[in-house]
Amino acid sequence: MKSLINKLKKSFGLTDDSTVVEQSASAPEEAPASFIPATPVKRDAIIRFIIQTLKPYVDEKSMSVAGLRFYILCTSQEQEEAAGIALYTDKPGMFKTEQLERKLLNHFIQLEQDWFFEYHIVKDQLPENCIQQDSFGLKVIRAGDHIVEKYSTACIQVLVGQAEQFEYILNPHTQLRFNIGRSKTPQLSSGKIQLNDIVFLAAGEPGFDESVGRANLHVSRNHAYITYDPKTDKYFLYPDKGGLPDNGNKIKVHTADDKIKWLNMYGIAHPLQEGDQIELGGEAVLRFKRN
Repeated sequence: MKSLINKLKKSFGLTDDSTVVEQSASAPEEAPASFIPATPVKRDAIIRFIIQTLKPYVDEKSMSVAGLRFYILCTSQEQEEAAGIALYTDKPGMFKTEQLERKLLNHFIQLEQDWFFEYHIVKDQLPENCIQQDSFGLKVIRAGDHIVEKYSTACIQVLVGQAEQFEYILNPHTQLRFNIGRSKTPQLSSGKIQLNDIVFLAAGEPGFDESVGRANLHVSRNHAYITYDPKTDKYFLYPDKGGLPDNGNKIKVHTADDKIKWLNMYGIAHPLQEGDQIELGGEAVLRFKRN
């Protein structure tokens, strides 16, 4: 009888509601769209920001631009990857010569013959002494104000403790701040995700060896950070909040001239010198070297 009723429904173009629901439920779900914009969109946004910032220089023949320092704030590996592709980081000079220069000249912005463009991917915050908009920052170097800055690299070697790498290159062409802590992306007590650049393995992480990494247990998730100052060509070591005595941690520097310096106050830095050894939590030890 039920079969006969279904055949009659079908002949009159009627369907059972349960069939529709079943078909709807079995339909594949659409994959969520990525929140990272496509690379050309990101690249165009960077160029628009730079041109907008340089509006005061339009058709100003008496004032030319000697250089631009562009900063982009990235809080995830995905954002860093997108920024690197947009800026052609694997093809040095291509963004400047094939994307930016022509557009600046089309907007009648005067450029010095040997003008330069630098980009910096920053992970914590944009520099204070630059024009900012959302995650972008720009510092304009005018003709006559150009100071030659070396942007020389350095490295950190791991002497005691187990890190992801034995040696970390500090390259100020890509970033100006380098976080030091336990685990790559630990969550702090505040809920913030810390993005570490010099990474001590946490217990339980793949590859952790207790006999080698015992010192890691004395390293905070946000123990310290190193910044680079291009004007002085110096690297500075700062205690991060997790590396202060208030949190049961400490930082001691054995300087190259056989002195000992404690970093116990937030915001107070030590200018690093060739051969300085950085002791974290009384156990883990790093060595600073200039390249």
